[in-house]
Amino acid sequence: MAIAATPIAQGKSLLELLEQKVPPQERAIDLYRRLLAINTLSGLMGSAETIAQLQNFLSEYFRECLGDGAARLYVLEGSCYRRIRLSGVPVPERESFLPGVKGLAGGVLKSGRHLWIPDTQASDRERKLFRNGRRSFPGSLLIIPFRAKDKVIGCLELTSSRPNRLDEIEYHFGKIVATHLSASLENILTRQELASANARLKDNDERLSQLNEKLRQLANSDECTGLFNKRRLLEQLDMEIARAKRYGEVFSCFMIDIDDFKKVNDRYGHLAGDEVLRQTGRLFRQSLRKSDFIARYGGEEFTVLLPRTNGAGAYRAAENLRSKYMSHRFTLPPVEVSLTLSIGITSCSIFDSLDAPAIIRRADDALYRAKRSGKNQACFNEENDAGAKIVRIPSNV
Repeated sequence: MAIAATPIAQGKSLLELLEQKVPPQERAIDLYRRLLAINTLSGLMGSAETIAQLQNFLSEYFRECLGDGAARLYVLEGSCYRRIRLSGVPVPERESFLPGVKGLAGGVLKSGRHLWIPDTQASDRERKLFRNGRRSFPGSLLIIPFRAKDKVIGCLELTSSRPNRLDEIEYHFGKIVATHLSASLENILTRQELASANARLKDNDERLSQLNEKLRQLANSDECTGLFNKRRLLEQLDMEIARAKRYGEVFSCFMIDIDDFKKVNDRYGHLAGDEVLRQTGRLFRQSLRKSDFIARYGGEEFTVLLPRTNGAGAYRAAENLRSKYMSHRFTLPPVEVSLTLSIGITSCSIFDSLDAPAIIRRADDALYRAKRSGKNQACFNEENDAGAKIVRIPSNV
C-alpha cells in the first residue's frame, strides 16, 4: 500500500512555527538550546572520519534532545538495510540486518520522500497501517531520507510513544540533522573511496614493481639454469672493463664447455640434458665466489667473470671448479653419470685495445686449446695483454 506523507505547512519557516506554537519565553530558551545542540552536532558530524563515529555523535544528540522518543538509522546495503539504534530501547540489538526494503522505512527508502504521522491513532488508516506492520506501535512517527552522492542511501526514523510529540517543529529539526548527515556521509564515503583507491593504486604499484622485477629477471636470466644470460653477460663485461680501466685493476674471464654433452642428449634425451644444465648452474654457484659473475653463454657453454683476479688466481679457481665438477654425480633417474669441463682462461690487465667481444674471443680461443689438448683441463689464451707467449700454469700454483 502506498504511504502518503502528512502534509507539512507550506511556506512556514521553523521560526514561524515556533512563534505560533511555543510561548515566547519557553520558545526562546528551547530554540537556543536546540540550535546550540544542532550547531555542536554539525561540527562533530563534519569531523567524523568513520560511520561508527557518526553514529555515536547522533546517539548523544538524540538521547539529549528526543527525551522519551527513539531514533534509528536505516542504511541500505545491497538488497538489505541495516537498522542501527541511536537512542531509545525498542530494539534489543544496536544493529540488525533486515532482508529486502520493506516496511515504513523501506517505503521511504524507495520513494525518497519523508513520512510524518503525528498521531498514529488519529484515523482507521493509521491504526490499520501499524496493526499490519508492528507488534507495538508508537504514538507519533517521523522518517526522513538522507542522501550521499545523489542517491538515497538511508533514512532517519524518529518515534515517540506520545501522539503529536513529533510535530512540524521536530520535522524541521529532523530535516536539519538529515542534511548534515548527508553531507557528513558524503565526506566519509569520499574519503573511504579515496583511501580504497589509494590502497588499490599502492597494491597495483607493488604488483607492477614485482612484475617489472620479474620481467627484468626473465630478460636477464637463463630459464633452464637460473644463471644470467648472454645479453646480461655482455652488459656486465662492459662494466668490468670500464671499472678496470678506471681503477687500473685486473680481472679474468672463463669460457667453459661441458665435455661430450651431446652424448648425454643422444643417450638419455633432452630432458636429461636440461637436468644436467640445471645441476651445473647450482654447482657453479656453490663453487665460485659470490662476487663472480656466472652466465650461460649458450648451449652447454658458460662464461664466468672474476673481478680483481689475476692469472694465477683465475687458474686456481678454474682447477677447483673443474675438480668439483668431475667428482659430481649427476642424477638422471634411473642412472647417474659423471662429466668433465674444459675451461679457457684469459686474464686482462691492459684494456686500451680490448672490448667485450675481444675478451670473449680470447677466452674462447683458450677453450678450444683445452678441447684440442684432450678436454677436462683449463688452458690460458696463447698471448697475454702485451702479446708475449704465455704457458699453461701448473696445477700446484
